[in-house]
Amino acid sequence: MKKAVSLITAAALTFGTAASLTVAASAAGVQEGLLRTAVLYDISTMDVSRTTDDYMVPMNVFDRLFETRIVDGTAQVVGSLCTDYSVSEDGLTYDFVLRDGVVFSNGNALTASDVQYSFERLLIANRENMDIPLEVAGAEALRNGEADSLEGFRVDDDTHFSITLSAPNAGFTAELSAAAMSIVDAETMAEVKNFGSEPADTIGSGPYRITEWVANDHYTLEYNPEYWGEEPSVKKVIVSVIPDAGTQNLMFQNGELDIIDLQSLDSVLVESSYKTQYPDQIVSTPKVGLTYLAVNENQEYLKDVNVRKALGMAIDVDTIIGSIYSGNAIRENGIIPTGIWGHNDNLEGFTYDPAGAKALLKEAGYKDGEVSFELAMDSSANTNTVLVYQTISEMLKAVGIKAQIKTYDHSAWLDLRISGNMDSFVARWGMDYNDPANIMYSFFGNKENTTQRSLNYPDAEVMARVAAASAIVDDGEREAEYQALEKKLIGEDAAWIPICEELHLYCLGSRVESFTPQWAGFSDYYAADVVLK
Repeated sequence: MKKAVSLITAAALTFGTAASLTVAASAAGVQEGLLRTAVLYDISTMDVSRTTDDYMVPMNVFDRLFETRIVDGTAQVVGSLCTDYSVSEDGLTYDFVLRDGVVFSNGNALTASDVQYSFERLLIANRENMDIPLEVAGAEALRNGEADSLEGFRVDDDTHFSITLSAPNAGFTAELSAAAMSIVDAETMAEVKNFGSEPADTIGSGPYRITEWVANDHYTLEYNPEYWGEEPSVKKVIVSVIPDAGTQNLMFQNGELDIIDLQSLDSVLVESSYKTQYPDQIVSTPKVGLTYLAVNENQEYLKDVNVRKALGMAIDVDTIIGSIYSGNAIRENGIIPTGIWGHNDNLEGFTYDPAGAKALLKEAGYKDGEVSFELAMDSSANTNTVLVYQTISEMLKAVGIKAQIKTYDHSAWLDLRISGNMDSFVARWGMDYNDPANIMYSFFGNKENTTQRSLNYPDAEVMARVAAASAIVDDGEREAEYQALEKKLIGEDAAWIPICEELHLYCLGSRVESFTPQWAGFSDYYAADVVLK
């Protein structure tokens, strides 16, 4: 018995039309259809199997079975190369229908065998992005060289195939929208030698082709005339590598950039200049994920739930947002962040109450200054994170808790965290796909995850419920279970202290009519979501 699923197709989303290009590009005579943008650092590869950072090319040159896009103001998983699918009642087997008539930019036809190849290449080569294919039945055997193909992947014909998982996962289609699951052409891969490093060898079915890459200078995307979807407003993108943020600022002011990522600039400049000069040209979106304080429930004092609750009451999140993030963040009360399906707007978090925190510590039998622990900081932490550490330490000191910051080099910090022997740390978790499991399971889904990420959260029953939630096919039931678990983890157990979700700001130049950032607030984005005047 299958559960039929209806899809919004990516083709139905409005990307803009050629008609929007009839407006004169600019007084400086910029080529019509050209988008000029800049990054601080060059990409290292165009092959998504070799990176977890460089997604601008994969997002625009390749397609996936699904995409996560902003529809009616919310992030939704929509059909792309997949036009229909159904799920077995046990949540194990997915039957897919592939879009007919799609060709890659070199004219090769897309078939279900290309999808199978795209899954298998991640496993055979033990590449960076193989977590999702590892969920398919038989993945370990293929990875270890014990099988020649992926047991759980069955091709019926050119447009019909099925995938059987080793364990139920109702969020599987959301995972398939991740950049990591870009679909490549098996025929091309057998012929070329420099896939991912040479533009001519890097072939996809997406709206753009990569036509030029000059290392540490720029790379160029151009419209793919073989693209199956709606023709975008932007016909060509030049991404310049400008390591100096001040130079990027001057280029934007001079009309040489059409979009500038304000995350690259000093926050003082953003507040004093961009927000006053270009208030109507700033686009803001949540960087879907959150900054949080994790505490070790094996530590002498932190194992006391009243101490953990006192921590939450002692931290003034509003002050952190206003002083460190210049107001460019939103408060988070729970684990499932704003912008993710399943987020609970009504969840009650910690209320800033230093007097209440002191009273709770006293009630628990602790004298002023008796509770102490270490705030372990990664030496590679960015400026804002360092400031959050310092601010939290001072706020806890004000209620009589000694939280001393100790800095470790990155490898030592990571080893200590993974061991489960770290007292506490501050970090940010960014969402990879639009499903609560991406954070709930990653932190509380099993003993290994709770040891290294949630620092020895002990409730095995909660872990089992988190793991089992992945198998709930009914969306309403699954959402209710995740929210109930979140309420226990935060409200009852104070398992960690959520702080905030940052906002990602961009400023649009005079040639840009509109821009929809990537759903999770990545710096990389779909160029087809930019509409030029």
